[in-house]
Amino acid sequence: MLSRLYSRIMRYISLTLILIHLLTACAAPASTSTPSPLPPSPMPAPRTITFNTPDGAAIEGTLYGSGNTAVIFSVMGNCKRGWEDMADLVAKNGMMALTYQWRGCKPNSVDEVQIQKFLDDTRGAIDFIKAQGVNKIILVGASLGGCASAKLAVESEASGLIVIASPTSISQWGFEIDSADLNTDIPKLFITAENDDTVPADATRALYDLAADPKEWQTYAGSAHGTDLFETDSKADLQDRILQFIRSINAG
Repeated sequence: MLSRLYSRIMRYISLTLILIHLLTACAAPASTSTPSPLPPSPMPAPRTITFNTPDGAAIEGTLYGSGNTAVIFSVMGNCKRGWEDMADLVAKNGMMALTYQWRGCKPNSVDEVQIQKFLDDTRGAIDFIKAQGVNKIILVGASLGGCASAKLAVESEASGLIVIASPTSISQWGFEIDSADLNTDIPKLFITAENDDTVPADATRALYDLAADPKEWQTYAGSAHGTDLFETDSKADLQDRILQFIRSINAG
């Protein structure tokens, strides 16, 4: 009698354990493992490009990075390169950048006739960048490059403008910037050295005065002209000032 009861109890316990095991297995949560994130896309290396100007000249440039915002950097009239570090910084911040030389730039010299076509050179750069499908274009230039950028701010429908050490006119070329060229509500930043020895600070200030709001004014100590400021103790602050201005337009 006892042995039969013991056998029934053991059978009940065995069945209970099997039932618990089955219920536990059914209730086990599905795997929640998360696939490893894909590595970020590498930033494209700077690449040499060629674009055509409205009057048919072919100009070589360097395109940096990628993105929906592009910054066009235009050099000074002495053809001295000076924007490469800034273009690289812009690319590292998720935007596209273009540097180029005027058609009048020759090895160790400047063709005084060809360089007077600088506006069409900038127009060609703008047309090339627009063809890349970007949403915003920011024009940045120093000295002659600043003149071109300011003159084309409205025409190009730019989203932002930065000018370093540029006058309102170049009388010997019959070139002049007027208030209509800068009558736009895009953000504008004007920069110069307090004692610029090529374009006096007052001349750049006159260009600032022509521009409609919003606009900002920034000066640095010394006499360095245009992108030569990047070769002074002001380099780090200047780079940061320009980069933050560009980033604010890109984010806006």
